[in-house]
Amino acid sequence: MSRNNKNDIPNELIPKRLAPFIWLFLKEHKLALFIFFIMSVIDAAEVSLSPYFMKMIIDGAISTASDIEKLIPTVLLPAILYASMPMVLNIFFRIYEYAYLKTMPIIKSDITATMFRYLSGHSYSYFQEKFSGNLAKKIFDLMSGVESIIQIVHYIFTTRFITVLIGSVILFTVAPIFGIMLAVWTFCFVGTSYYMAKKSEVLSYEFSEADNFVGGKIVDSITNILSTKLFSNFNYEEKLISKSLKNVVAKDQMLQWHMMKTYFMQGTLITILTIAMVGGLLYGRLNNWVTIGDFALILALSSTVAMNIFNTGKEMIRFSKEVGKCRQALNIIVEPQEITDNPNATTLNVSEGKILFDNVQFQYKDAEPLFENKSVIIGSGQKVGLVGHSGSGKSTFVNLILRLHDVTQGQILIDGQDIRNVTQESLRKNIGMIPQDPSLFHRTLRENIQFGKIDASFEEIINAAKYAYAHEFIVTLPKGYDAMVGERGVKLSGGQRQRIAIARAFLKNAPILILDEATSQLDSITEQYIQESLWKLMQGKTTIVIAHRLSTLLHMDRILVFDKGRIVEDGTHQELLAKGGLYSQLWGSQVGGFLLDENDHS
Repeated sequence: MSRNNKNDIPNELIPKRLAPFIWLFLKEHKLALFIFFIMSVIDAAEVSLSPYFMKMIIDGAISTASDIEKLIPTVLLPAILYASMPMVLNIFFRIYEYAYLKTMPIIKSDITATMFRYLSGHSYSYFQEKFSGNLAKKIFDLMSGVESIIQIVHYIFTTRFITVLIGSVILFTVAPIFGIMLAVWTFCFVGTSYYMAKKSEVLSYEFSEADNFVGGKIVDSITNILSTKLFSNFNYEEKLISKSLKNVVAKDQMLQWHMMKTYFMQGTLITILTIAMVGGLLYGRLNNWVTIGDFALILALSSTVAMNIFNTGKEMIRFSKEVGKCRQALNIIVEPQEITDNPNATTLNVSEGKILFDNVQFQYKDAEPLFENKSVIIGSGQKVGLVGHSGSGKSTFVNLILRLHDVTQGQILIDGQDIRNVTQESLRKNIGMIPQDPSLFHRTLRENIQFGKIDASFEEIINAAKYAYAHEFIVTLPKGYDAMVGERGVKLSGGQRQRIAIARAFLKNAPILILDEATSQLDSITEQYIQESLWKLMQGKTTIVIAHRLSTLLHMDRILVFDKGRIVEDGTHQELLAKGGLYSQLWGSQVGGFLLDENDHS
């Protein structure tokens, strides 16, 4: 029952089918599986053999009623066996529980870690199309669902199958006619339950899908609670969620109605068996071919077997629900990953920081191609500004460098290395990014800054915060660097979050730097100081700066002008103004230093 590191499993070896997926995590715990099976056998033997020992005691007591000396020897062995079985069962239950507690937490942990790793490996586009809350729920659905399936299979299905097998053998041995009756009934019951369970699996899948959708809606609404309050649109959000909840209710009621019909059919079959068994026993007793012990044995054993099969039928419904839930989770999480490391991927070695777009073309799904056969060279240590209206392709340009998307054709090279042939980890370790809207973890300020360099000392963290002019506000907080920032940094202002993101970049100190409106949320005085710090950070680095405030790009070595997914101009500020092209128009249309959106032009 030793733990193996499931994080070593290559993504392509993670099965999408449920049974192989579960076996992937079970196969390392064969000793525990053996103990589970032995427990099932012992439990089944106790349930099935107890009525047989009781029959031997009753028949022995009746046959020796007139001879006390023969009574004890006749009933002693079956009495000892009957009395000792609960004790044996209790001992083995404790062994089983120990094996379970040593195994199941590890299996659940491995499933969670493996699914988190696989989920994290999906492309940026994947997460843009999914509810984050829904994805997190899928991991826990899978973890809890697999545990339930394992419990049902080994403790319910296996134990009760062995119980039915042993009980049927005893019945066939003692009274073949009753064994035949039970076998026919079992065939009818199992067939009916299986048919109903398959329908239940479909309904459970649909219910799980609807339930997860509304869960994602609720998470989305809570995440954007400030917008809801500011626009006084709680009633609108409530109506949206209520509409989704109606679908959940409908799916749930369909599933519950189907389960009710299933239980009714199963209960009816139990009643038929009971009537048949009691009638047959009474007839046999009246005709003296059934002893009192047989009567007790057959009635008790048939009832035990029937109830085991009935409960198994009920568990088949729960089993189908868990299977449906797990399959739905697997279908969503274990989708093929769009962006993966080449099997022979190497570590990116950045010596100069030269970036080359070589005949690059990129296309979003169902959208027009961007950068058609475009070639661009960004030299080592060069500082390049990107300008253009919103949606013109600036962010896509830097996302392609970060390999958040893969080019449709052509290649992007850094120091002569195709970024598709290096590991994503090494690529992004060599690029520092300050986004326009930085997202922080619900952790301390120290941990959020340290995310730029995990092994950084506290002194390095403080220095980075000082460069970003974040140290001043951090030390005023009651817990300083140990203050929690709230989910996505909600306890901080926009400017404070941006300064933390800048501190991360200072700490990371990567050879390639990308700034996406890195100072857009700062006040003018703070921005002036940080611009000086950022300029120092840029020295010796290849830097790409996205800006709507064109005045921040005056000292760039080059400016690339984007329009409708194409780079239409390339040059210095003065060169582009002299051309009198799009850049010149953008410069002339600035209001207060900012670039007007294309729709604002008259």
